[in-house]
Amino acid sequence: MEKEFSTTILCTDGLEREFHFARINSIAIYFHISVVDNSGRLITATLARDVNGHWKLHEQELPGWFITAEPELGNEVEHKAGR
Repeated sequence: MEKEFSTTILCTDGLEREFHFARINSIAIYFHISVVDNSGRLITATLARDVNGHWKLHEQELPGWFITAEPELGNEVEHKAGR
């Protein structure tokens, strides 16, 4: 089970971005995700399981390309974190 990892995702705005993941606690309840936008700004978010067991972003105000990447981000956590 990896605690830190990265993946590249083709986002809906047509740009490939490298998303970095860091597991926050030992039982992998949530992950901190960071990515750099096309202006060089670091954007961070938290990905956690909802009541149905799906990985969801907690932040409401994120760029659209980040929000639409949510399913791929959840799949990557499942794959890399061994859940």
